[in-house]
Amino acid sequence: VPDHHLVIPLLSKLGTLQRPAQFANLLVCLRHHNLEPNAYHVSAAITSCRKCCEWGTALYTLVEMESANVELNTITYNAAVSACEKGDQWDQAL
Repeated sequence: VPDHHLVIPLLSKLGTLQRPAQFANLLVCLRHHNLEPNAYHVSAAITSCRKCCEWGTALYTLVEMESANVELNTITYNAAVSACEKGDQWDQAL
């Protein structure tokens, strides 16, 4: 069972290892174990996507978490915009 305190460093490490496909899986795993992801988890996942130039995965994660009614914050949305910028996808950021 994942621990909330370990999730953010794990998401960061996945970004370093360039494993963006695992981000959404980890967030789903949290929900499966009744540990609701929060804005910090989603921001860390999206920031890791940015590091891997995976703007599509970043936006997918953002939309999925919005659909799951996760309360997101300015940091989360800024991370998504930054991921789009790094992927040269300004039109997606808007």
